[in-house]
Formats: sequence, C-alpha cells, structure tokens
Amino acid sequence: MKKIIFAMLLIAGTQAFAQQTRSGITAYGALSAQYSKFSGKNAVFTGAYGGVLLHHKLLLGAGAYALTTKHSGYGLNENSHQPNNWRMGYGGLVAEYTFLENKNMHFTAGALAGGGIVKNGKGRGTIPANGSDELKDVDASGFYVVQPSVALEVIAARWMRISAGVGYRYVAGSDQPGISNKDMSAPTASLTVKFGLF
Repeated sequence: MKKIIFAMLLIAGTQAFAQQTRSGITAYGALSAQYSKFSGKNAVFTGAYGGVLLHHKLLLGAGAYALTTKHSGYGLNENSHQPNNWRMGYGGLVAEYTFLENKNMHFTAGALAGGGIVKNGKGRGTIPANGSDELKDVDASGFYVVQPSVALEVIAARWMRISAGVGYRYVAGSDQPGISNKDMSAPTASLTVKFGLF
C-alpha cells in the first residue's frame, strides 16, 4: 500500500512539474568567469547566478562574483607581516532577457544590481569579552554596484548553454582608502556556462 501511495505521489509531482514547464516557468543556474580590470591591472572575477526563467525568455534571480586574482594592497598584515592583498566581492539581483530563444544561436541582455565589499587584507584578533579568536577585516568598505551586459549564446544541449559576453561594472559609494570607485569600475568580458531547464 505504501508503495502504491508513493508511486501515485511521484506521478502527481512529475505531472505538476511538467505542467509548470509547459506553462513557461522553468529555472537554470550559471557559472561565469569574467576578465576585467581592477585598479588598472588585469583581473579575473568568478561567480555564479541563477533563478526562475519565465516563458523561456526572462530570468529573475540573484548572483554573486569575487575577485580571484591577487592585487597588492597597502601596509603589512599585522600577524603574518606579509603585504596585504585587495579582496573584493559583490552580488545582487539579476535580470536577463533572451532574444530569439528558439534559435541555436541567440542573444541575451541583462544586468546585476546590488552591493559588495572591498577589503585591504585580513588580520586576526582576540575578542576580549569571550577570549575567542576570529578573523577581522583590516580595512573594508561597502559599495553599490550595477553591471549591465550583453552576450551571444549557443545551445550546446537541451540542458546546457554557453555564452560569451561583454559588459561594464559600475561601482559607487565606496570610501576605502587606497582605491577609488573608478579603480573598481571597468569593462568586463565573460564566458558563462548555463545548466537547467530552458
């Protein structure tokens, strides 16, 4: 009896999901690498985004990226006495629209809008209240970010797409000494692989 009930629930769930897919509500996730500039030097950012895809055209979701290349900051780490490196990460809401989605090769246009943080290295310190030891930021500042982009996309499989695009990362609101909003704002060139139901 339990097996019959489980089978009925499985069939009902599959049919409900298929109905949602036919009605135009699906989803996908993406892994992305971006070549850009950071403080005037070559930089690589890696990240991911994803969300709900409406009518096979409009993605609504969220994403995040982090600076993965090393860039010298200022001063020495108080514990290691090694030079500090800049750290930067940002994320936010993502919207992306697909044009000519039925074609094997098509275009997308989208944007990320949100915020992030830039740090000049990390240090270790002791919390006097409880004697614990934890990572503490040496210097850090938050900022706002908007990153529009366009891309050429190829359908590699029913469940996978590959795209190459260009965009611009616009940063505002940071008051971090040693680096300006302009230093963190730059054009981007991206390579993205998407997985999911399209």
